[in-house]
Amino acid sequence: MEKRLFRTSGVERWGFALFMAGQGVIVAFVSSFLQLYMTDAGITAYAVGVVFLIARVWDAVNDPIFGVILDKTNLKTGKFLPFLRAANVMLPLTVILLFAIPSGLTTEWKLVWAFVAYLLFDVAYTMCDVPIFAMTSAVTDQVHERINIMSRNSVLNTAAIIIVAVVAPQIYPSIGPLSTALIMAAVSAFMMFFMSRFAKERYINKDAEKVTLKSMARYVKDNKYLCIGFLAIMTLSITNMTNAVTVYFAVNCLGDLGMVTVISLFIFLPQLAMGAIMPQLTKRFDKFHLLIFGIVGQTVMSVVCYFAGYGDFALFIILMCIRGIFFGIQLILQLQFTGDFVEYGEYVTGKRLQGAAYAIQTFVFKFMNAVPGSIAMFILGAAGFVSGEGAAQPHSAISAIWVLFILSPVVGALASLPIFAKYKLRDKTVQIMAAANSGDITREEAERELGDRI
Repeated sequence: MEKRLFRTSGVERWGFALFMAGQGVIVAFVSSFLQLYMTDAGITAYAVGVVFLIARVWDAVNDPIFGVILDKTNLKTGKFLPFLRAANVMLPLTVILLFAIPSGLTTEWKLVWAFVAYLLFDVAYTMCDVPIFAMTSAVTDQVHERINIMSRNSVLNTAAIIIVAVVAPQIYPSIGPLSTALIMAAVSAFMMFFMSRFAKERYINKDAEKVTLKSMARYVKDNKYLCIGFLAIMTLSITNMTNAVTVYFAVNCLGDLGMVTVISLFIFLPQLAMGAIMPQLTKRFDKFHLLIFGIVGQTVMSVVCYFAGYGDFALFIILMCIRGIFFGIQLILQLQFTGDFVEYGEYVTGKRLQGAAYAIQTFVFKFMNAVPGSIAMFILGAAGFVSGEGAAQPHSAISAIWVLFILSPVVGALASLPIFAKYKLRDKTVQIMAAANSGDITREEAERELGDRI
């Protein structure tokens, strides 16, 4: 019965997952090594933080504009696919540019190069991330099928992150940053290619009404669960600086860059397992309840890990693995609510502005990756972090790295729970709205089934 409800083919779903894995290769490499590369190049921690922060201001302009462009686009070759094909080339190229700062430049010009390259990377990432996630609501109107697609995506994406975490720390010191970036870019470009070959757009907005920033803002204002959901996710993520300092933790607390591989394996392998079983879990439990379970569990385990410390490395790894299970639940499910926002938005406004919804998602998740990184670099700068390859760090900086690595997610997690409490959409209600939106049931039937649940 379940297979008959699928709108997509198996080949299409695997192409989807490969694209996400290819994107994951790039994101994992950049988020893990860019700060280290920049500070090793002599750029101060404060300056790195400023670069990331200004990029988020750029996102505040760039992402909504791209959302409008996406919602206005209806080409013969597709609504989302043309951008995915362009991003297939641009994203790998900008990553190479990021890690190609000429060593002969002054520190000031190195900073300019890094700043321009990061903004270009940011644009390419937007062109990649918004359409690929929007495709999840364009290829199918089935809620469980979207969960299946996103879970498959998560499994391959996490597998790609693990491979990067294992391979990159081993080759980065020996062949250098630029050669490593070239390898990552080539692998990513190959994996992302298959999406444009097999994907089909089925459920897209084709309204004749002109989409503008004003109409997009009105859509967001009327879509209360989009606002609540993304605000909660942003609050959850704003203090999560674990990924931003993992490399620094390995080098300065554990004494070996190669320990990034060990740490990452025990962080991401549980996430891989959670991604594999998530479709089965969401058959039995609503994904919102699973998300809250993941947030609470990750918070408890972060506190336990902090007080246990990392002196007993075996115990530290075991606790990190348990923490990774809850983290995996949380990170996988955060990406699976935007399709619900799209269905709710169409149900209450009559507009299926996928570009708007997924542009906001891209901003939120770039925010999750970069703003905590900016804050972490500011904190490290205040703690006396010393830039330069092989520089010895003071005790204050090492202590700050440990706190940021293990305890920083707790504050945002606790602050997000009251916001999540206002979120009322559940999988069953979203499926009813999706059925009404696609014409499978009438509006009257949907309202009768929904009652006062939304």
